Amino acid sequence: MKNLKEKISKVNKDELLKMLSSFILGVLLMLLFYPDRIAKLENGEEVAIKIGDKNITADAMYTKLKEKYAIYELLDIVDSNILYDMYELTEEDNEEIENRADNYIRYYEENHNISEEEFLENNGFANLNEFKKYLELDHLRKKYYDEYLTKQISEEEIEDYYDEEVFAPFNIEHILVKISNDVTDEDAKEKAQEILDRLDDGEDWEDLKEGYEDEIINEAFKVDFDSNLEDEFKTTAIKLKDGKYSTSLVKTNYGYHIIYRVETLETPEYDEVKERILEVLKNKYAKENENVYEKSMIFMREEAKMEIKDTELNEVYKKYTKDYD
Repeated sequence: MKNLKEKISKVNKDELLKMLSSFILGVLLMLLFYPDRIAKLENGEEVAIKIGDKNITADAMYTKLKEKYAIYELLDIVDSNILYDMYELTEEDNEEIENRADNYIRYYEENHNISEEEFLENNGFANLNEFKKYLELDHLRKKYYDEYLTKQISEEEIEDYYDEEVFAPFNIEHILVKISNDVTDEDAKEKAQEILDRLDDGEDWEDLKEGYEDEIINEAFKVDFDSNLEDEFKTTAIKLKDGKYSTSLVKTNYGYHIIYRVETLETPEYDEVKERILEVLKNKYAKENENVYEKSMIFMREEAKMEIKDTELNEVYKKYTKDYD
């Protein structure tokens, strides 16, 4: 399941397919390894399902199951064999996996009134330990993916980013008139402009914050090169001089802001921010390169010299990889 950094969302389509495929694979394996349980036609083919006079053979089901579902389950088996040889789970890893499992279950209990047992059953897990094993494999895949991304970024790229993008951090305050169910865009803009006009007329920032405290949000924080801020807000803040406020309103998804730049701090040394720059560049690479996560897993299997001997499954895997070219 997808990790949303402490926030839990619904399981995505691909993950649901993978979870539900556990049942499908069981049927597939039954067809492969327990043929004596299935009636045979005169030509030797096994009948899996009978509808009136019509027969659906085991061979036909096997082909369809391979094509539609089995590849996900089989890749879980393959990836487990590769990744458990590559990594040893630490105490920190196990704690993170436990927390993710607890967060998922709590989310569905609190937001969808679904019990732990219902959550596990609905998503194809026999028990809680099986769910945790699923999260464990996901965790190991993300470890590999993170290392794969790291290898895509050169030292030169990090140095160039430092020279071109890293600036001296600075402290700001801002006044936000938030758009909400009770406050329209037009009303928020009008109120923010009213405050800005009063600032322009010479009124004190602190007095205005106090006077409008029931109608605004006021925050103070540091802006850094890797601060997660909307572009318009960050660009405006960077251009301000210490002791100055934005002369026009700044619109974001939250509402209308007036930004006040308090003080500039010292520019960090390269070694202080190298790892943070690397994270920025990894995220940028992932956004600019389509299907990079899937490509990293395909590369991992190639590096491990995976060979699919079953010709039909091999064709299915080729189709699967082609989707991510």
